[in-house]
Amino acid sequence: MPTTAPDSSTPAPTTAPGSSTTAPGSSTTAPDSSTSVPTTSETAEPAPGDGAIQQRYEAMSEQERAEVGEPLGGEVVVDEGLRWQEFTHARFYWTPDTGVTVVRGMIYQRFLDLGGHDELGVPITDELASSGGGRYSDFLSPDGAVHSAIYFSTRTGAHLVVGPILEHFRALGEDAHFGYPATDTRLTPDAFGAYNHFVTPSSSRQDASIYWTQPNGANAVQGAIRAKWAESGWEAGPLGYPVTDELTAPDGVGRYNQFNGDGAFPAGIVWSPETGAHSLQGTIAQRYIELSGPGGVLGYPTTDELGTPDGRGRYNHFTGTGGASIYWTPQTGAHEVYGGIRARWAQLGWERSYLGYPVSGEHDVERGRASDFEHGVIEWHRDTGEVVDRPNR
Repeated sequence: MPTTAPDSSTPAPTTAPGSSTTAPGSSTTAPDSSTSVPTTSETAEPAPGDGAIQQRYEAMSEQERAEVGEPLGGEVVVDEGLRWQEFTHARFYWTPDTGVTVVRGMIYQRFLDLGGHDELGVPITDELASSGGGRYSDFLSPDGAVHSAIYFSTRTGAHLVVGPILEHFRALGEDAHFGYPATDTRLTPDAFGAYNHFVTPSSSRQDASIYWTQPNGANAVQGAIRAKWAESGWEAGPLGYPVTDELTAPDGVGRYNQFNGDGAFPAGIVWSPETGAHSLQGTIAQRYIELSGPGGVLGYPTTDELGTPDGRGRYNHFTGTGGASIYWTPQTGAHEVYGGIRARWAQLGWERSYLGYPVSGEHDVERGRASDFEHGVIEWHRDTGEVVDRPNR
């Protein structure tokens, strides 16, 4: 604890000559009238933070002072843990944990627009340079639970990024690698999640997003995959929320994101330079994943999920060897057809042929490979390369 130094003007107690003699019949020593009475002059302890903001301002260079401007009023003492003072283009804050921090410029203006320290809390950093040439300040909410930052760039202005989205944005490399925030963090229309949109370093428009939900965490969607997801209705559409970042396909060329679909079955969007971005959902998506997705026998999707002409089923086509498809109906489930067997089925008229819909995937038989259909079978014979179809017996 700080102590008060003795005041040098206070005389030390002294004992007058002869005062040690006790007068006859007296039980006390009579005071000598020449003895000085001790006195104390104490200096009050300074309140927490006293002078800290002024000292920070005085320590600034002339250029920094020009940037923050002149004081607009006195220092505001909120309590022992918070002081602040307004300047023309900035606000200075003091707390015992952070010392003096300064929020300034366009970040300061956005900070005020969003409710200042009552909403975002106090700045816990000065304004800093981001990885891509932007600027940012970090904030901590009044209850200490929410970490946020306001990022500024000349391309997108100043925008707030909050909590897990902020953490993921930084993990992805901030504006140098992922993009510049182009919106504040917002709740989704169903209030189940939150998101920010971004402009990637090579773009001039919003083409990336980070979405967060409690079950799935924060995941990034960008480029052609994001455009396809937007076309489907964002998180309100059949694909739901992203559950992965954009990932690289096993061949190192394609890209994909997985989504939570309807909650019972997954969904996905898969992209390659040759095929573009196409979506899968429900049991078709589940079967595609079981068959190793773009790294499996089916390859990349060449269509979104479509309805069959008879209105009974659904399907996706793929690039797999010789062409590939997954067909689904409520009665038959989802099954893949590919190669020579698929080519023969297509010749016959697909699901409108006498065979109907597939009821199995391709499997081994004695002479080669086969796929079963509602009303028959198609076989590929290994020894001759012949593909034959026949009705059920």
